Amino acid sequence: MTIVVFTALSIQAIFWQQMVLDLHVSYTQLNQAMSVNFVGLATGCVLFIPLAKKYGRRPVYIVSIAIMFATSFWTSRLESLAELYITNLLQGLAGATNEAIVEITISDLFFVHRRGSMNGLYMTMVMIGSFLTPMAAGAQATRQGWRWSYQTLGIFNAIFFLVFLFLYEETKYVPVLNGQPRAGQDTEGDLSAPADPIQKSAVQSDTKAALPVEPNSLNHELDFSIPMNTWRKRLTLWTPSPEPMWPYFYRPFYVLFSFPTVFFTGIQYASGVAWLTITANVMALVYPLPPYGFTPEQIGYMSLGPFIGNLIGAFYGGLLGDRSILYFSRRNKGLYEPEMRLYILHLPAIFMAGSLIMFGMTLSRGMHWTYPSIAGAFFGFGLGSIGNATLTLVIDSYRDITGDAFTGIAFLRNAISIGIPFAISPWIKRDGLQNMFIACGFINLGISLLIIPMVFYGKKSRRGLATRYYRLVEQQGHSHGG
Repeated sequence: MTIVVFTALSIQAIFWQQMVLDLHVSYTQLNQAMSVNFVGLATGCVLFIPLAKKYGRRPVYIVSIAIMFATSFWTSRLESLAELYITNLLQGLAGATNEAIVEITISDLFFVHRRGSMNGLYMTMVMIGSFLTPMAAGAQATRQGWRWSYQTLGIFNAIFFLVFLFLYEETKYVPVLNGQPRAGQDTEGDLSAPADPIQKSAVQSDTKAALPVEPNSLNHELDFSIPMNTWRKRLTLWTPSPEPMWPYFYRPFYVLFSFPTVFFTGIQYASGVAWLTITANVMALVYPLPPYGFTPEQIGYMSLGPFIGNLIGAFYGGLLGDRSILYFSRRNKGLYEPEMRLYILHLPAIFMAGSLIMFGMTLSRGMHWTYPSIAGAFFGFGLGSIGNATLTLVIDSYRDITGDAFTGIAFLRNAISIGIPFAISPWIKRDGLQNMFIACGFINLGISLLIIPMVFYGKKSRRGLATRYYRLVEQQGHSHGG
C-alpha cells in the first residue's frame, strides 16, 4: 500500500510535458498543483491520525485507500486545471495518513530491536513508490498516454481496498485492565520493566532514578486458554477507546516543539523531502530540453539511481543500524540509548550533501546522464540512511506517543515543502542551476550536522523531559511500561 500511495504522490512531474499540451496549462500552474498536493499532505495527518488513535488503524487505512482509489480514476479523466487542484488536494489528504500510520503500526507490532529493520523495509517501500514505479509510469505514459498510468494506479488501489477490507486486522491494543504492582513494590521501578529486555534498557536511560527490577517481580507467562477473537470481531470496522479525541488534534504540535528529539527528526525529514522535491522538479523541467531531450519514459528511468542508493541506505540505517546498537549497547554495560542509532550517520551526511552539489554541477553543464544519475544514487543512500535512523530514534525514545510525534513530523516536512515549488524557478533564474545546488548542498550539510549535538545532548533532553513524557502517556490512558 505504501508503494501505491507514494507512486500517486510522485509520478505527476514525469507527465508534465504531456499534460502541458493535453490540458493547455503552463509549467508554473503544474508547479502550483504540486504545492496544493503538499497542502493536503500537511493537513491530512492532523485530520486523520487522531481518528486512528481514537477509533483504530483499520478504518483510517480503508478510508484513505478509498479516497486514493476514487481520485486516481478522476485524475485519469480530468479536463481542467481546477479538477487537477482538487484531485491533488484529495490525494495529499489521503496519502498523508501513510506517513504516520505505518510508523504507528510498526510500533504496535515490533520490539525495539526489530523497529530499525522494519523502518528500513518501510523506507524501501517509500522509495520504490518514489523512484522505481515512476519508471514504469513514464514508460506507460510514453506508449499509452499519462491518463492510462492513473487508471492503472486506480486498479491497484481497488485491489488494496478489498485486501484491507477483508484481510487487515486491527493492530490497536485497548487494555481491559491496568496491571497493579505487587504490595511493597516501588511504582517507579515499574516504569522500567517492559517485557522486552532491550526496551527495558531504553526506558532506564529515560529516567533519572530507574530502579532495578527483580526477575520474578512480573509475570510474563501467556495464558493460551484465552480464545482468539472471532474473525468478525478481528475485522470490526472500528475499535473505539474511551479517551477524548480532541487532545489528539493539538498534541502533535505540542510534542513536535516540546521534545528536541522529535523536532530534530522533523527537521532532518523535512530537509530530505525538500531536496527530493527540488530534484524531481528540476528533472521534469530540464530533461525534456536539449541536450537531453528525454521522453517521459527516459525521465522515469532517471529514478533508478536514487532507488538503488536508497536500497543501500535502508540496509545501512536499518539492518546495520540494528546490529550497531547491539554492539554499542554491549560497550555501554548492556544499556541501550536511542541516540546510538546516530553514531553511524556521518558517512550518509557527507554523501547526501555532496550528491546535491554533484547533481547540480553535472546537470548545468549538460554532462552525460550517468553523472546526475550517480549523484541521485548518493542522494538516495543519504536520504534512506538518515531518514530510517532518525524515524526509529523517535520510536525508541517516545514509544507511547509515536502517533503524535509522527503526525507532527509529517506536518512539518510537508508544510515546509509547500513553498518549495514556488521557489525553484526564481532561484534558478537568479543563481543558475549549479550555484543553486551548491547552496542546497551546504544547507543540507548544516542541517545534517545537527546530529552531533543530538548525540551529546539527546539523552540529557530525554531525562529532563521524562516527567512531561509520562504525563502525556497518562493522558492517553497507556501504562508507563509501553
